[in-house]
Amino acid sequence: MSPRRFVVTGATGHMGRSVVHALAGLGDVVAASRSGALPEPPYGETRRGNVRPLALDVASETSVAALKAELGPDVALVHLAGWHPPRTAGTGPAERAQLLATNVLGTLRVLEAARRSAGAPGVACVVYASTFEVYGIPEGSEPVLETDRLNPVTDYGATKLSGEDHLLAYAYEEQTRVVALRLPAIYGPGEITARALPNFLRSVSRGERPTISGTGADLRDQIHVRDAATAVACAVAAEASGIFNVADGERHSILSLAEAAMQVAGMSGEPERLPSDRPSYAFHMSIEQARQKLGFAPRVALVDGMREQLAWLRQQPPS
Repeated sequence: MSPRRFVVTGATGHMGRSVVHALAGLGDVVAASRSGALPEPPYGETRRGNVRPLALDVASETSVAALKAELGPDVALVHLAGWHPPRTAGTGPAERAQLLATNVLGTLRVLEAARRSAGAPGVACVVYASTFEVYGIPEGSEPVLETDRLNPVTDYGATKLSGEDHLLAYAYEEQTRVVALRLPAIYGPGEITARALPNFLRSVSRGERPTISGTGADLRDQIHVRDAATAVACAVAAEASGIFNVADGERHSILSLAEAAMQVAGMSGEPERLPSDRPSYAFHMSIEQARQKLGFAPRVALVDGMREQLAWLRQQPPS
């Protein structure tokens, strides 16, 4: 039987809000975050009533007892809390310390709370939000599989891979079902990270042509935040354990993302191009295992999701 109670860490984040909303349609949700605020509903949605907030900082040792009090054998624990530096490609000592405190030690604290003991008899399952960055730069042109080489080239990717390793150790020691979802860039209303797709949409929202460096032929996977939340709901309901790639299943070049941004904004012409001497590479994950074992099926087409995000951007006050 699928769990009917859920605890979500990182509940007020971009992905967290959509995950809480999706799971609130299935049962009772404890929405844990550092602020302890009740998560805002996703763009265009109304709040569902069976959500209770919890103040929880996974970087603090006090989080173990607070989280343990909310868990039990009928609870699915969804661990989304993590820290992402503004630029994953260039982290300094302070950023690395934050990554370790939140992504590694924070994950260990969450798993410690979920362990069986006299005070809290474990959980039904643990779902962990990981990242495509655990793979690093792919060696070939074929879609990346879950069994391919893991070689993160960023500190962020390395800390998320560490979280995966601790999750699998926990699964073995506690005999508990776990699922790690390797997610690409998540877009949709509420996304504020400085990345290609939201940068392009911010440009066209101002009536400016998006700018790409180099040819724009590099491939990067995408997933709409609503589909990311669906993947979590599928992972909770499924019987499968293990690690799964999750994306929209399509190949997206940087150029095609810029062109799509212009399309949804009704702009003519072409993106502006700048020269670049940075090495380029193509990255695209296979999601067949998630389709087959989790029952995951992405539903949001890129242009529809980008059109929705552009509408949200146009409603924001000028920065």
